[in-house]
Amino acid sequence: MTYSKHDIARMIDISAVQAQSTQADVDAIIAAAKAHRFICVFPLHGFLNRALDAMANEPDIMVGGVIGFPSGGELTEFKIHQAKILTAMGCGEVDMVLNVGMLKSGQDGAVARDIRRVADAAGNTPLKVIMEAPLLTNDEIARAAKLICDNGASFIKTGTGWSGTTTDHHIDVIKKAVGNTLPLKVAGGVRNLETVLRMVDMGVSRFGIGYASALNILNEVKE
Repeated sequence: MTYSKHDIARMIDISAVQAQSTQADVDAIIAAAKAHRFICVFPLHGFLNRALDAMANEPDIMVGGVIGFPSGGELTEFKIHQAKILTAMGCGEVDMVLNVGMLKSGQDGAVARDIRRVADAAGNTPLKVIMEAPLLTNDEIARAAKLICDNGASFIKTGTGWSGTTTDHHIDVIKKAVGNTLPLKVAGGVRNLETVLRMVDMGVSRFGIGYASALNILNEVKE
């Protein structure tokens, strides 16, 4: 299948969510989203109002907010509070890191309750749940995928981009565990069009990508 630049842009959440991301970085992803129609922009919390104001007249571009980012280790009550604030502010989607430490400790019930309660707090706003696959074993990835699917999330997301690269193997483990039960978003290490297209063929429907890589990927598309 052939994809246009617009097609690819509508698969990309363009992000500035590193600790060192500046106002200039956020302004850059806002400008890029307006120019190329990336589906969503993700800043860190301090720049959310700036992004929301900039996108007020851009109904086809969402502003996303992060929850429990990047560790996932906060109390569920903190995550619930974040979800309520972000949805009230007008975020079109929210991405939450599950409790990685609890998952790796075998406390699946606690992980499930954490996801479910935040999904309930987010209401009608789609919740993507981040498992941080580069930190997990195959068994943990499969368990995480099932917990995400079973507890009210709208997407599975592989990583924050803070803890390493999402690989084809990670995607394969997720797909073998839960198939296409939920859409899959990949973040971490996606820097070229070849990777995007290969992962789309594997069943990925959304990507979280930083400014430079997102533009490089679009520039690789031949039209």
